[in-house]
Amino acid sequence: MSVEELEVGDLIEVRWLDASEARTSLSLPDREFDTPVRSIGVFGGLRGSRTKHIIVIKEEFAVAETPEYHYNAIPVDMVEAIVLARRKFWKKHDVRKAMSLLDGLGESSQVDVSRTPRARRLAEEGCPTSLSLDELLELHDFWLREVKRG
Repeated sequence: MSVEELEVGDLIEVRWLDASEARTSLSLPDREFDTPVRSIGVFGGLRGSRTKHIIVIKEEFAVAETPEYHYNAIPVDMVEAIVLARRKFWKKHDVRKAMSLLDGLGESSQVDVSRTPRARRLAEEGCPTSLSLDELLELHDFWLREVKRG
């Protein structure tokens, strides 16, 4: 099946090649770097500006008022095969709800840093304890772990 034949809400299996990490000499044959993956879930549509990605909604966690979803964004050029398991497995309304959370992530996602080991230092530097994803990424060294020298 091709991407063009898919409908939002279809239950699909995507067979694709993921990036890999080398742990030995780079003199291995090329086939050793192929990492075949099978992703199974609901087709959420295509996204991406530089390269198109198939969005597969893999899981829904309904533990809060607003559910959380886990996605795979698979570059179309890495797809080996798409298997249709069932048409209209999810209603389009449900897919739109899940995709709206993904599409709005950069604007509305908040990260509570008040529980991190660096919270006191961030507060001393005048940094708020609730940040948007974009604001968090601007902290550059936030992602680096402190090393205690002793």
